[in-house]
Amino acid sequence: MKWQPEFATGDAKIDEQHKMLFTTSDQFRQTLEAGEGKKTYDLFLDFLTAYCEMHFSVEEKCMFAHKCPVASQNHHEHGLFLRIIEKENARFREDGFDAGFATKLLDTIDSWMESHICRIDIRLKEVLV
Repeated sequence: MKWQPEFATGDAKIDEQHKMLFTTSDQFRQTLEAGEGKKTYDLFLDFLTAYCEMHFSVEEKCMFAHKCPVASQNHHEHGLFLRIIEKENARFREDGFDAGFATKLLDTIDSWMESHICRIDIRLKEVLV
């Protein structure tokens, strides 16, 4: 999945962070399709965990500071997404790499990014203007 201009939130820092997630997810999908996912899946999961902790904190602070009407919903959805990442981390530690689970995670990430950014994150524009 590629970054689209309609995903812009009006906050350059948040948009750059979103672009980083799009890029990293796309790069891992290419790695997985090339049959090399096992070599870097642990690094991808580590990235996702660190990214979520850092990005969600930045974005939530921005939304709450600007009294964005969807700030609480954003916080709630971030928690749900973090649980997805935590669940896959636990599964991976227990069972190891599985290309099917990795593909499912990427599909979930792509779907979540498009849905979440287009419904929630872009609402920042309303309060940043």
